[in-house]
Amino acid sequence: MGRTCSICVHVEREQIDREVIAGLSYRDISGRFELSKSAVERHANGCIVAAVGRARALVDGVSAEVLAGELRTLRETTLGILEESRAAQQHGVSLAAIARLEKQAELVAKLLGELVDRQRVETIDLQVSEKWIRLRTLIVDALVPFPEARGALLAALEASPDAG
Repeated sequence: MGRTCSICVHVEREQIDREVIAGLSYRDISGRFELSKSAVERHANGCIVAAVGRARALVDGVSAEVLAGELRTLRETTLGILEESRAAQQHGVSLAAIARLEKQAELVAKLLGELVDRQRVETIDLQVSEKWIRLRTLIVDALVPFPEARGALLAALEASPDAG
């Protein structure tokens, strides 16, 4: 088991922590409280960093719980509106509630990491694409003043099974 941090048990620990967090030099702090500079440095890099990490995790946990509770409340309210609007045959309100429920479900899925936004990937068959045929014609025609380049391009296009 490691040694107990001399600053963690120091009578003026709170003031030492405040000065470390304020960014005062370790040498000034150690002189003021009759500590070694290395003890202040170890405390800052070990104990204070660990405490901040624990506090951050606690805040994140509370935030996640609060958010989950708010989402639950929103869902229950929206379901209530949907039920009432269906009973009153207010179809526009029902459809709006359904749309809201879809958005809520999408948000929950995103938060759980189960829904990944993906960019749409479109595959174009270049051999039959009118745009490609026009572009190819423009490029080949533009290379008329450069017969070597034009010949190389045409040879490459004919050799490639994908270029058409």
